[in-house]
Amino acid sequence: MLFFEIIGQDEIKQRLIQTVKKGRIPHAQLFCGISGVGKLPLALAYAQYICCTDRQSDDSCGKCPSCVKFAKLIHPDLHFVFPIVKNEAKKLTVCNDFLPEFRQQVLENPYLTEDEWITSIAEGKQGQIYTNEGDEIIRKLSFKAYESEYKVMIIWQPEKMHESCANRVLKIIEEPSEKTVFILVSNQPEEIIATIQSRLQRINIPPIADSCLYERLSERGVVGDDADFFVRSAQGSWSALRGLLEAHETQQEYFRLFVIMMRLAWTVDVKEIRDLIETLASFGREGQKSFLEEAQRQLRENFILRLGHWQLNFLTKEQEAFAQNFSKVINEANIIPIMEEMQLAAAQIEQNANAKIVFFDMILVLNRLLKTKK
Repeated sequence: MLFFEIIGQDEIKQRLIQTVKKGRIPHAQLFCGISGVGKLPLALAYAQYICCTDRQSDDSCGKCPSCVKFAKLIHPDLHFVFPIVKNEAKKLTVCNDFLPEFRQQVLENPYLTEDEWITSIAEGKQGQIYTNEGDEIIRKLSFKAYESEYKVMIIWQPEKMHESCANRVLKIIEEPSEKTVFILVSNQPEEIIATIQSRLQRINIPPIADSCLYERLSERGVVGDDADFFVRSAQGSWSALRGLLEAHETQQEYFRLFVIMMRLAWTVDVKEIRDLIETLASFGREGQKSFLEEAQRQLRENFILRLGHWQLNFLTKEQEAFAQNFSKVINEANIIPIMEEMQLAAAQIEQNANAKIVFFDMILVLNRLLKTKK
């Protein structure tokens, strides 16, 4: 990973580069910040710069044997620790067992989120850095560097370490072997045990500047009001913005159906309600739950507008145009009952209730609630 490939964060890049130029590389650092701001890419670029044999003034050369191996994440002096889900039956019990998949995921998306990673290996499970990973860390770092002056260990999501594993890491950090660099990359640094936190040099990675996000959107042909909406909603996270882009078409369809549903809840046109329900029933359970989540978001935003806080909304121009009138029927008396009705519908769908009956019943209840006066 080269520094120039990372979105924004120029000040942090220079700070890291200077530690190498001045020969003052801290042996244990903590890169922390919200998800999607580039912590892992920065850790990778920093490790590559440390090991590069032909460093440039502001980046790795990208051509030396070390950089070529870093580009594939296969450098023998680069080590990874990350959350996994054990599979005893397949003898997948430590990070190294998942390393090929992890490398592929990171190479495809350096801004990989923990949820994306865990879902790719064991959907519906919780990731953890298990106790026996402590032995693996000790084993890996017991050897001398193979090719570079330094060994670099990147611990991604260290807050997921089991306490016994964390205690072993603590001992290594307290008594580091020569020319060994630890980079811990965390979304929730407060969850790391205090004794480890106190021994790390903390680097807070800020949200990505809006100007950098606008530039990336422009490269993808997203400009104007759409770009404004995405940047405002992403709040400095490339992962969040990427997710918004991927979900944009689906969200547009959900909004279209939300508008239809609210109008039918007001007019109670039974024939059109049946048509709408047929469409919603075709989404499947997860799609129906996602639609209800988006409907609740729209209701929250409309209530905020009803209170007069237009500057706080996260709506597109099209959604704002609808909200100009619709927000007038959302008030303190009905917002909570409407939200509860949608939450009930989602819970019933989760329990495999008949979606057509659930949505039909919900729309009839919404008819009464929407006409509730303040």
